[in-house]
Amino acid sequence: LGAPIDIAVPARLIHGQRDPDVPWEHSLTLAGLLRSDDVQTILVKDGDHRLSRPQDIALILKVIEDLSAAS
Repeated sequence: LGAPIDIAVPARLIHGQRDPDVPWEHSLTLAGLLRSDDVQTILVKDGDHRLSRPQDIALILKVIEDLSAAS
């Protein structure tokens, strides 16, 4: 995470803020390193590493649906 990343496509980063394995701040850093101007970081305040609860899965599916509709 120390150099620009040559990805220029729309990107959505979804990260649980209660992730004990990967700090959510890594997603913010990653967003800043991606070359794409179309990057969104979505933080799930009570989400964990897996983001596997029904509401987490619904969010992920919604984000995918929105990206698909935009292309």
